[in-house]
Amino acid sequence: MAYFPEFRPMRSFILQHIRSDNDRPKFFRWLYKQHVPESISQFMPYCTKYATYHALPLPKGAEEFGTYNGIMTEHYWLFNIFQDKGTGMPRGLAFGEEFPEDFMEMTCQPPSKVLRQSGWQGSRDGYHPLVFSFAPIFWEDDFKGEGRLTDAGPNFRWLFLLKYPDEVSIDEGDKWFKEVFAPEVCANPEVTRMFSSRQLDEPRINPFQRITEVWFDDSEGWRKAMVERAQGYTKPHWAAWDRFPFFEPYKDFVGIFLLDRPDSDHLTQWRGYITTR
Repeated sequence: MAYFPEFRPMRSFILQHIRSDNDRPKFFRWLYKQHVPESISQFMPYCTKYATYHALPLPKGAEEFGTYNGIMTEHYWLFNIFQDKGTGMPRGLAFGEEFPEDFMEMTCQPPSKVLRQSGWQGSRDGYHPLVFSFAPIFWEDDFKGEGRLTDAGPNFRWLFLLKYPDEVSIDEGDKWFKEVFAPEVCANPEVTRMFSSRQLDEPRINPFQRITEVWFDDSEGWRKAMVERAQGYTKPHWAAWDRFPFFEPYKDFVGIFLLDRPDSDHLTQWRGYITTR
């Protein structure tokens, strides 16, 4: 049966982890030589923005927050590309996607024959799978820094996603997030910006429920606010992880550090795999 998508603009965030610095040459060669042109060929007719940000180096203590070290890729879609809830692969395309034989190992993912897996097996000491999250085009909750200008200074972005414990409803979890956690974060003088949205229910191919960005001038500002002052945050009574941020890293809490501009805005900047001479 033909699929006629409903016009429903949305934004997506993909986080990827890389096993070691030794894998970066192979990973980025695949990304820019093979994956980007394949992706542009597939979805340019219904994607208005496709950009990749390289992760910034991890400050001391960042692994306790489930921090990824690879890339974040951002898309703006005109409709739900996955058609069926729960799957990470669209149907009805002329070509598939190619990736290295050891791609899953290289990106700390469970064995799989497809590039984007369904389900979630992330853990602190195990897999750090690809995260694919969908959110509204516009941020829903603006906690600090509304109206900040691009000339205000550098922006060290901390993007993170979280999942509340199974027995905690999203509304109950969000009550703590909005009324307790966000005000405590924003009270730090190093925080220049904070906004957040609930993850969309459809499409959904991971368990996370909320996506958030907190901005600082630099990584030292993040470390002071989140690591040095970790004892100053209020733990919710339902927390399943004793230490701040009160969610098990790489399982229920993942994040990445980014600049405020992409390393490649593919739809406007990609001109082929042009190498050094």
